[in-house]
Amino acid sequence: INAVRSTGGKNSYRVLILQGPNTSMTLTADLMSTLPKDQVANRLMVEVHYYTPFNFAGLSSDASWGSMFYYWGNGYHSTTDASRNPTYGEESDAVAEFPLMKSKFIDKGIPVILGEYGAIRRSTTLTGDALTLHLAGRAYYLNYVTHKALQYGLRPFYFDDGSTGNNAFRLMSRQTSGAADQQGLAAIMQGAQNNTSSTI
Repeated sequence: INAVRSTGGKNSYRVLILQGPNTSMTLTADLMSTLPKDQVANRLMVEVHYYTPFNFAGLSSDASWGSMFYYWGNGYHSTTDASRNPTYGEESDAVAEFPLMKSKFIDKGIPVILGEYGAIRRSTTLTGDALTLHLAGRAYYLNYVTHKALQYGLRPFYFDDGSTGNNAFRLMSRQTSGAADQQGLAAIMQGAQNNTSSTI
């Protein structure tokens, strides 16, 4: 912080974003008991990320520590492909983690951004009803996480990596400046618009 401030210009007063340990909400709440000292008052904010469960949100092949989850959320589990349903990391986990940021930082006047969140589209891994169920669960995930972040005072930023094809995070087309994933974009927008609702 002192190194940035000492360079002068706008750096002497700009807002600085401090990433929590491993960008984990739990670790950030546990280990960032105080923020570093800053000579400028009220110009620090905290950043965390959310890809829980990573087996669903980002894992593109089975790993030694766990298998890919294709489906997510209450009402979106597969009855024919049950081995790909989540075994952790569904709604109750988001409900448990976001309030940590509110009580630890936001309620004390320290802004928190959800600097990355999202879930990959398994557009060629799955076909037919399995793909339809996956995409519906993914839309629900994006809606739910957006809603919960805003409900607890975090400002969410979706991770759009610009990639195309299978296992892509992309929402927007850099070539056309339009939506590349209308379903995902609509889910995020709905989650943002309904952030005062208690029904999600």
